[in-house]
Amino acid sequence: MLLQLLHSLPDTLDTSTLIYTTVFLLIPPVLIVILIQNGDISTTHQKLKHLRRIGLSTSNMTDQYDPKYNISEDSPNTSKPRIKALYIHPVKSCGYIEVNQALLTKTGFMYDRYFSFATEENSDSGPKWRFISQRTKPLMTQIKTELWLPHERSDALDPLVQAGGCILLTFPDVDIHHSWMRRLEMLYHTGDFFATPHISFIVPLQPTPTQIDEFGLTLKQFTIHKRTTTGLDMGIIPSVAAALPKLKTFLKIPHTQRLTLFKTTPDTPTRTEGSLAPLEYIGSPSVHGYTDQQPININSLSSVQAVSALLPDENKPLNALRFRANIWITGAPAYAEESWTRCRILPKPSISTDKQRATLAVVCRTSRCTMPNVNPDTGKVDTDIPSSGKKRGKPQPSTTLVKHRMVESGNQAALGYIGVHCVPEDSGLGVYVHVGDEIEVLG
Repeated sequence: MLLQLLHSLPDTLDTSTLIYTTVFLLIPPVLIVILIQNGDISTTHQKLKHLRRIGLSTSNMTDQYDPKYNISEDSPNTSKPRIKALYIHPVKSCGYIEVNQALLTKTGFMYDRYFSFATEENSDSGPKWRFISQRTKPLMTQIKTELWLPHERSDALDPLVQAGGCILLTFPDVDIHHSWMRRLEMLYHTGDFFATPHISFIVPLQPTPTQIDEFGLTLKQFTIHKRTTTGLDMGIIPSVAAALPKLKTFLKIPHTQRLTLFKTTPDTPTRTEGSLAPLEYIGSPSVHGYTDQQPININSLSSVQAVSALLPDENKPLNALRFRANIWITGAPAYAEESWTRCRILPKPSISTDKQRATLAVVCRTSRCTMPNVNPDTGKVDTDIPSSGKKRGKPQPSTTLVKHRMVESGNQAALGYIGVHCVPEDSGLGVYVHVGDEIEVLG
């Protein structure tokens, strides 16, 4: 019977396919189940059994291209803008998490930019750690991020519960030689025997003092652009250390170059540079952790659709998620947010009866770099169609932004402007911001 089955397979199947199929058919089903349940995917999720995954399974941005959000720049303001979607990015430059509510803290939304990858580079004064991002490693968009937090029934003795939860990072395993066990795992979990296997690893959110001592975690300095910051070096944690060599291969980082993951600590936040928000409103000076500039970024679907209309046809429509904003709004004319100086977030009475309101001081327009050119779905840099005689097209949307959205000269390195940077005012800290909340423009 087995021989008949093998002979019935298409002649196009290669030798490795036949071998995998033969092995699969010869192994007793009970043994297969046991092996899969002890595989990497199952054992990783077993460690999360006392935690709950945070985030939406259905995005609020599925209709982001709908023309109803296209409100022209010269349209009158007839209604209050409303929050369309909320995003946090636990690991700088990696996958986002969409939520229906987010807690506002002094450094931005809770869990946003809590971690940052960094590589060690040689300098005149010796080796130094420097952050990496999609600017030079566009495949970082393909590092999927999950946030897992304790719940009311969590086991208080579980190490990850004691650490306040964890993040789960997953990325494709580009190793071309996969064991038959990995293939069986993929068949069981995806239904595709030849699906690309993935590497997943767990990183505790807030290691306890005992866990810090147990793992030997230390505080180190590294640079984000031109500023020096600090972080707990999580690269020595066994689950992280085991994954880093594979991650280097995926991101095309030389095997001889060191890679690690830093985590913010209470000592990490530093004063934001160039904050024009008056202290009479924000209370205490603004600080941030691993964000490039200010703690909160607001962007508008009207603004993105206005830019999208200017793009070459091959680059339309423009995915708003390229811009990695925390708050996405609708109901305001294109670029209207750039005229704001302060705004208050008004929750629906059905959502919150708290009289305290989250209030943000709008600091400046957001100057853009090359990151929006990276397609978040593919991890590749998008260009337009090359002109005659050219081998490569121009990067998009930055080429269009430079042409049409150089609306100020504050940043000489800017590749156009879209969105605004904000800092939280102290009076509204500790308040949840919700999808559906209205925004009252105060000035």
